[in-house]
Amino acid sequence: MLIGWAYGLLWIAVLLYIAYTALRRHWLGLGATSAATLSWGLLTAGLADRGLAAGHWPMVGRYEFPLCFTWAILTIYLALETAWHERRAGAFVLVIALVVAGYAASRPSGDKNPSPLLPVLRSAWLQVHVLSAVIGYGAFAVAAGAGLARLPARAPSQATAPSPDAEGRKWLPAAADAERMIEWSLTFGFPWLTFAILAGAIWAQNAWGRYWGWDPKETWSLVIWLWYLLILHLRPIRSWRGRRLAILAIIGLGLVFFSFIGVPWLVRSAQLESLHGF
Repeated sequence: MLIGWAYGLLWIAVLLYIAYTALRRHWLGLGATSAATLSWGLLTAGLADRGLAAGHWPMVGRYEFPLCFTWAILTIYLALETAWHERRAGAFVLVIALVVAGYAASRPSGDKNPSPLLPVLRSAWLQVHVLSAVIGYGAFAVAAGAGLARLPARAPSQATAPSPDAEGRKWLPAAADAERMIEWSLTFGFPWLTFAILAGAIWAQNAWGRYWGWDPKETWSLVIWLWYLLILHLRPIRSWRGRRLAILAIIGLGLVFFSFIGVPWLVRSAQLESLHGF
């Protein structure tokens, strides 16, 4: 029930953020932030209630993980909005959160029922592994949302001369603000992703007797890690800033989504061997 209310409030928050960016009314912005905060609070309470009912952290499976993913996106974005007093990227970021939450809502009822963990999953290292991945992915989703906001924005050097559509672009965050959100989110998320891979390797050693086995999921997580490492190395280069950095952040989130949705589908379709259930 709590998670359902959180999902409904997330829809309201997205609509209010869109209305705010289009109409630039202060009360719409306050309403959008309030709805997003209430959604975050209900989602937090719903996840805690589910964890108590199941007897473990609610981070396992194709229903719980996207819920935690959504929670991380909301947590990181709302923290940045509060710290920087900038909510014009909210519509872009929360649409991504809504897509992730919608995936969770679309899961069959069997996935939504709390259940005890299998013996191989009863490890503190697994919980640390998934929690770290959730935080890292949440930060990358915020970076991608800011990247979507950055694409149509004018760079400072392009904004010096008056433009006929300058008034119409006021609903966008300033290019510098969007780029700051992209860079901060990437820098924040990468260490969490790194730690998630290390914690996963320790858990794999305890559970299966090896740190790394080139499982399809493990291989794709390495692809994601290398992609974001590439972005962080390209970021200081002036020619790779601005829209190029935004595009790289958006592609990175696509790789994350493929890891969660595409890799399991590929494993089933190609009948590959994998020890990962999601």
